[in-house]
Amino acid sequence: MKVKNVKVMWIKILLVEDNPADADLLAELLEVSVGVQWELVSVEFLHEAIAQLCKQPFDVVLLDLSLPDSRGLETLTRLREVAPDTAMVVMTGLDDEAIALESVRLGAQDYIVKGQITTQLLVRTIRYAIERSQTFQMLRESERRFRAIFDSSFQLTKLLTPEGIVLEVNETALDFAGLRSEDIVGRPIWEIAIWAQSLQVSEQLQSATGKASQGEFFRSELDLLGKSGQIVTVDFSLKPVKNETGQVLLLIAEARDISDRKRAEAEILKALAREKELSELRAKFVTMVSHEFRTPLTTIQFSAGLLQDYSSQWPQDKKSTHFVRIQLAIKRMTELLEDILVIGKIEANTLHFQPVSLNLEKFCRQLIEEQQLNDSNQHQIAFQHEGGNCDAQMDEKLLQQMLGNVLSNALKYSPAASTVSLHLKCQNKEAVFQVQDRGIGIPQADIERILETFYRATNVGTISGTGLGLAIVKRAVELHGGQLAIDSQEGRGTTFTITLPLICEPRQ
Repeated sequence: MKVKNVKVMWIKILLVEDNPADADLLAELLEVSVGVQWELVSVEFLHEAIAQLCKQPFDVVLLDLSLPDSRGLETLTRLREVAPDTAMVVMTGLDDEAIALESVRLGAQDYIVKGQITTQLLVRTIRYAIERSQTFQMLRESERRFRAIFDSSFQLTKLLTPEGIVLEVNETALDFAGLRSEDIVGRPIWEIAIWAQSLQVSEQLQSATGKASQGEFFRSELDLLGKSGQIVTVDFSLKPVKNETGQVLLLIAEARDISDRKRAEAEILKALAREKELSELRAKFVTMVSHEFRTPLTTIQFSAGLLQDYSSQWPQDKKSTHFVRIQLAIKRMTELLEDILVIGKIEANTLHFQPVSLNLEKFCRQLIEEQQLNDSNQHQIAFQHEGGNCDAQMDEKLLQQMLGNVLSNALKYSPAASTVSLHLKCQNKEAVFQVQDRGIGIPQADIERILETFYRATNVGTISGTGLGLAIVKRAVELHGGQLAIDSQEGRGTTFTITLPLICEPRQ
């Protein structure tokens, strides 16, 4: 009889329990579990737990709230201050379920009741706590990336409810006004101190907010009070963000100081031309983000809500399904934010080119493997390599984005279960990458503009996309000193041919 190979999971646990009998019982339950290897460190005091967490990382902490040197929820609070990213499971008595629920609200991933613990329950609880902790870490990272983009904007930007209550304000706006976030967030925009010098402006803002909440775009030149007490003229706008049914979800308030522009007519004309371009980009950006973020955010909200309400009643496989959905949604949002960051660097001309040594054949095979894992329509990717040695000096990250975007587009716009081919040819000190599909193709009228930021072909229909990928491909090819050719026929497929020198010199 063949013995199946069991994939063993290794988990490092810190047990904080001052009752030796309870500690021994938990250790015994863990010893008889199958498919998991445990490294258990047991301590009896809070200060010992803190010392252990400062000395080494743990996957999960099993925590008794009543210790000789600490009692109640303070025990959890102090441990989370030391290790905020470590999964924590609180252990309570039969009559302490209210405290257990409060501990989850304060940041614990789960709780178990002493006297009701089984091996299966304990293992499931530990795994769930670790997965939930990892998911929250990914959510925090995604939020950090959004905050970085939001705060780096040169516009004075606020996010409002449809009623005009400020939800978020970026650092640019706070610095400009000399105010703190708590002076602004949670208040109607027309009651903020910077507008207090004029009742007329305050009333105008209140009226504009009412119209914007009904879907109207508002823009005007308004006077506000700067942090030095001077009156500053700003170009102010209120833009509604709508869902697919036309309902206004939130308002984006933006302002830009135009005092100097008003004093110089020549600068006004120049700035207006640039503002028109930026306004178009902002409109496309808002439309793209609101559309592309909506689906993963809805997935996260739906699955998280179900997990919160029903996880205690569900089997592990059903909970795991929703965790996977949340993780995939987060991955999609992270990829979108990465594209936005790259486009921002392209627009700012700060995208650096840093070549490293790599083997292109190995690189292509790894890329294909990643694309296949993310492909839900079961396409085949046929890879062919010809020519001599494919050792190269290229920017690995840019090459990943370049070929990754072209390959993912080929998969996205091709019929399910069809074949997409990647051909690599290395000769004459050049590498030629050719990606071919039999998808919907690109209309000839769109070929000249398909590499522009935010531009999408007119025949994509309901297929989701941002219009950023090919703009990134174009700039990545340029930084490598290469060439990009597109051959496409609508309804018959597309071929992208990228030619790059094998040895690329460092450049900006």
